[in-house]
Amino acid sequence: MADSPWDEIREKFQTALALSRVELHKNPEKEPYKSKYSARALLEEVKALLGPAPEDEDERPQADDSLGAGEHALGLPAELVEAEGPVAQGAVRRAVIEFHLGVNHIDTEELSAGEEHLVKCLRLLRKYRLSHDCVSLYIQAQNNLGILWSEREEIETAQAYLESSEALYNQYMKEIGSPPLDPTEHFLPEEEKLPEQERSKRFEKVYTHNLYYLAQVYQHMEMFEKAAHYCHSTLKRQLEHNAYHPMEWAINAATLSQFYINKQCFMEARHCLSAANVIFGQIGKIRTTEDRQHRRA
Repeated sequence: MADSPWDEIREKFQTALALSRVELHKNPEKEPYKSKYSARALLEEVKALLGPAPEDEDERPQADDSLGAGEHALGLPAELVEAEGPVAQGAVRRAVIEFHLGVNHIDTEELSAGEEHLVKCLRLLRKYRLSHDCVSLYIQAQNNLGILWSEREEIETAQAYLESSEALYNQYMKEIGSPPLDPTEHFLPEEEKLPEQERSKRFEKVYTHNLYYLAQVYQHMEMFEKAAHYCHSTLKRQLEHNAYHPMEWAINAATLSQFYINKQCFMEARHCLSAANVIFGQIGKIRTTEDRQHRRA
């Protein structure tokens, strides 16, 4: 691709990301989604500049990107296929755009259109999903589909997507382990690529979100032991990575303590309540990683 079109693509993409982060209350009162619609228009322009999607030998949804459930819930283990060459790289960049278009439509309450874009993202990445370049994006797309189906109260479908994400994360960490590319890096010049530490931080945050959503799904399904386990894992990881809102964290820890009390696990309950009290005391005193990122946006 010539330098000039590629520079234009990168600039439009970065502007779209910035517009996507604008908080709703900063838009005109009668046009709360104005910045989202502007971001969408730029993403569509980038999509057009990237050109048509590479031919897919089978456009029908498959286990990982369809409404999988039951035996498809964890999906089959992925085979490692690197996204190498212009065709593969083109598919991956287009998948990044489909992902952001999907999230954009969901943010503007257009769930069906959002689902369509996210499923397209999964189809484009399917064979590359275990690769260093694609695993984070694939998990994020499945997480968002899990949330979407949960909001529709199709809990088993949400469970399928989220458990598939968890399985892919575990397989990647076991077989490869190095911090994968963040989706935004597909539109950055080599000298602006993220350091390994930042990649790791972002990937672990994606996985923490996955566990958080799974905890809610299991709670909804009345699988209370499992929900408590995932809630505990989420709270622990949020503390380790300093990525939490004190009020929300303290409430979740206090709620978890009630589960332990009902199970007569009093030491665990006391530990949760003590931690909740300590974190609650931080409100108004510190700005966490999540808060700083929120303010920068």
